[in-house]
Parts: sequence; C-alpha cells; structure tokens
Amino acid sequence: MSAAEWQETWYLFDEKRKGTVSKTDFIHIVRSLGRKYTEAEIQEKTAGMGDQVSLDEFMEFMKKPYEGPTQQDLLTALQAFDGNETGFLKHSEIVALLTTLGEKMSEAEVKQLMSEVKTDDQGRVSIEEFAKYLNEPVPSMTPNIEELQKQLS
Repeated sequence: MSAAEWQETWYLFDEKRKGTVSKTDFIHIVRSLGRKYTEAEIQEKTAGMGDQVSLDEFMEFMKKPYEGPTQQDLLTALQAFDGNETGFLKHSEIVALLTTLGEKMSEAEVKQLMSEVKTDDQGRVSIEEFAKYLNEPVPSMTPNIEELQKQLS
C-alpha cells in the first residue's frame, strides 16, 4: 500500500482533519490496513504513544516493516489440533479454538471469518487451505467505510 492510501484510510477516522485520532482509532486504522498484530504486540508497539496519535506518528508507524505470521506459522499452529493427522479440522473445532484460546475472537468475528471458508460435505476445513486463507492480504485496498463505521459503533 502507498502512503496516499494510508492517509486516505486515516481520514476516514479523522473526518474533521484535526490531525489526531484516539489511540483506539489508531489501532483500528492499523488493523484495517492488514497489520495483524496481536493485542500484546500492538500494546507493546504503541506503549510510548499518548491518548491521541498524530498523522505524522501514524505515517512513521506504517513505514516500519511488518512481519506478520507466515502461512507456515499458521499451518504449524493448526496442525497441533489435528490429533488424527487428517489434514482437516471440523468447522466447530475451529470456532471453539478461535473463541476460547489465546486472543479470543467474538462469535460475530468468527462467524464472519468462517462464512468465507470452504468446508467439505463432512463439515471439515482443510488446514492447509485455512492457513493459506488466513495469510492472504486484505482483498480490498480501500476499506469498506460502512463496515468500519459498524465496527466502531
């Protein structure tokens, strides 16, 4: 993504163009741009920031390289739950994992995520395909404004 696209996304949150947004909005912006930091990582990376974050701080933050989880990292993590080594997990198992372990996702978030994941006739998800899906870049370069507004309300 280009700096212009980062700035365009910034101004979705800074509608009055004050040049600052809340730290919470800053985190929403960063994540909407495809940076998949865990809660612990984002807290560590923003520890020195105040309650308000400036556009300049945001632009500097986005210039730093992002090394998210690799497809192999995700594959290895998911395979740990494949006790029979079938290469598949049940849809219900994935939902349970995402809502109960680590950084828990809400049921609504999981429902949205899983609505885009293919299952076979036995309700199973290919671990390899799921890891690949999770590692794909955000499909749209321009965030869906309506979806972002729903997430903020």
